[in-house]
Amino acid sequence: SGFVGAPDSSLWYASAMANSLAGKDLDPANAEVIIRLNSTNGPTLYLGTDGNCPRDKFDLESILLHELGHGLGFLSNAEYDRFGNGSVSQPTPYDAYAQLTDGRRLMDLPTPSAELGMAMTNSLVWSGANGVKANGGIKPKLYTPAVYELGSSISHLDEATFSGSPTDSVMTPNLANGEVFHSPGPLATAMMQDMLLKPPAGTPFGIPQAP
Repeated sequence: SGFVGAPDSSLWYASAMANSLAGKDLDPANAEVIIRLNSTNGPTLYLGTDGNCPRDKFDLESILLHELGHGLGFLSNAEYDRFGNGSVSQPTPYDAYAQLTDGRRLMDLPTPSAELGMAMTNSLVWSGANGVKANGGIKPKLYTPAVYELGSSISHLDEATFSGSPTDSVMTPNLANGEVFHSPGPLATAMMQDMLLKPPAGTPFGIPQAP
């Protein structure tokens, strides 16, 4: 956050994205992306790179592409506690483009608060101009099930909306047996392009209270 070249000094950028924006390695002592694979899942994985994944296995290259998407910045820093409160103490560019259906930005809600927690378990959409254009002019729906899912909620495209897409299912939360994608697809690419820009300011909402 706040590095030279950051489009928005109030946001927290994934290391790889920050390096790209800064034009240099800001943290040479540490890796930008680390992916850990559980070896006990080996028999369920297809290790080929030809896209011919059997129907009873999971395509490893597709899994790695999905996780790289998160490592490059496709992720929210929003947190949800067991009391139903949400918080976004260190918003990412992803959080800056996550929007309620009434136009408010997720990161502009009080934090921590039950209001934010409720927003995290209701409809959220992507507001970035590139992502909207790549989705045919419609704000892409994010994955926000009514019961919050740690590690899945918000930081993915909506499963029901995009899982059947031949090009834009890479960043949905679930990978089906035999499903293959070896390209990030136009929508995820456009959303990443949005995150490299300074997000527009949030829309004023409500009436200011007296001091």
